[in-house]
Amino acid sequence: MIISRLLPVNYKNLLADRSGVSPVVGMILILSIVMVSVGMIYTTGIPFIDSIKYNTQVSNARNSFSVLQNDVLEIINGPVTGAGMGRITKVEMGGGSIFVEPDNTEIQINYTGSSDHVTAVPGTITYKYKSRGMVFENGAVFSEYTTGSFMEFEPLIYASDLGSGNIVLMIHIINVTGANSSTGGEGTGKIRTSFEDRVNLYSGDVNSVNITIYSQNNDSWGRYFNHTLSKAGLDYSSGDFTIGQSSGKVEIKISGGNYIQLSIYETKILTKVE
Repeated sequence: MIISRLLPVNYKNLLADRSGVSPVVGMILILSIVMVSVGMIYTTGIPFIDSIKYNTQVSNARNSFSVLQNDVLEIINGPVTGAGMGRITKVEMGGGSIFVEPDNTEIQINYTGSSDHVTAVPGTITYKYKSRGMVFENGAVFSEYTTGSFMEFEPLIYASDLGSGNIVLMIHIINVTGANSSTGGEGTGKIRTSFEDRVNLYSGDVNSVNITIYSQNNDSWGRYFNHTLSKAGLDYSSGDFTIGQSSGKVEIKISGGNYIQLSIYETKILTKVE
């Protein structure tokens, strides 16, 4: 009796009153939804957007290096009316970097006897973006991954079947010359290329050809020569040619049948990035 007297007269009505509950519960639900949505954006949305940006940038670089190869081929084949012998290839940087390294690769071609050989240093033009890269090397364009490389566009190296294991083999070396240069960051990078010199290094019939390429893209070079020589009628299993690879090097030994019609050319392309 004493306790009931201390309670307010409208105590039971107060306990039954729910007028302040709905707004509070609604606010808690809204805050929870917002927090869950923000968490989902950070955990899934932002990585997805970054992935799209990454793939787009790599695709843009691939397209730019396709244009670069085409520009170099135009320089090799002669001036276009009104354009001259120089080209400027533009690359959207997107936070990546471009650099020219004229002396970081090498190709050795031995034919007939061990004393008859050609040595050239083709050099490279490289675009790096995070873990990916695009490389122009000896006329070919490669996509570089952490696990290896893939040849996107083929070089000026051809083999044709003459029958009975005899082939025509034409090797056009594209030598990137000039000083080391680089650029990076945002905006648009420019790769300037121009004709410097062209020489015929060898032309004649030989019995064998050994090609050694020192390159980080040795895996792709091995696959390319395997495909090219097989398509020209040579049989790997019969020993018409062999391909040996090691770290940073691939060696192709071609014996063929009776003879190989070999032609080796070299074009020097003066290159600078800015």
